[in-house]
Amino acid sequence: MRTLKGLLTIIENDSKKVWRDELDEVQLALNSTRSRVKGFTPTELMFGTRAQSLGLSQISPNLETPSRSDLESIRNRASENIIRSADSQIEKFNRGKARVKRFTQGDFVFIKCSERNQTKLARKFKGPFVIVKVLENDRYELKGMNRSNRIFKYAHENLRLVPKGFEGLVDVATTLINDEGADTAVGENLIDQDPADSDSDTISVSSEATLSAGSDTLTASSEIETEMIEHQVQVHAGK
Repeated sequence: MRTLKGLLTIIENDSKKVWRDELDEVQLALNSTRSRVKGFTPTELMFGTRAQSLGLSQISPNLETPSRSDLESIRNRASENIIRSADSQIEKFNRGKARVKRFTQGDFVFIKCSERNQTKLARKFKGPFVIVKVLENDRYELKGMNRSNRIFKYAHENLRLVPKGFEGLVDVATTLINDEGADTAVGENLIDQDPADSDSDTISVSSEATLSAGSDTLTASSEIETEMIEHQVQVHAGK
């Protein structure tokens, strides 16, 4: 349709022509134009004959005389060309497609906040949440770190894995302490600590809550939230 509209536009802009009077030539031009994907013209696929535009044989007298070919062979070759082109397009599309990040049960993740409920300086992610079940089609059931038994369902593109080791320790600690739903006071903040200056990956907070990262696990304990954190917060940092 775009090609037809372009041809009619060219004719309409010619002061000596009216597009209604040129439809026969437009039809011949379209039927004698070779398709880039199929490799053949519509006339070849329909009748097995190569059509020529009006006056083309007079301009180029050495052109071969149109001959009837094996119609079935032409159509089979056109079908093969279509399949080959489709496979090439699929490969090209998948090459630029984002790869799926898969998680496992027990992983701790952050959830991407909805943009419509955000301000420019708002946090981009909330959490952490633990994956309690892996669903089909790259979806997951999540549970929060508090005492609530509420289950959330999210697709993989909305999840980000909590970093392992000391970086993950900082993220989890920051979220647990500064989260609006946490039991700790609003004014409590992390005490900065450089992991290179410490024998063990441990972060202390002003409420005397402590998070420590061992070689295989990331655990948290707090005198204020001992029952909740010791029971629920155990991130496998060595995965």
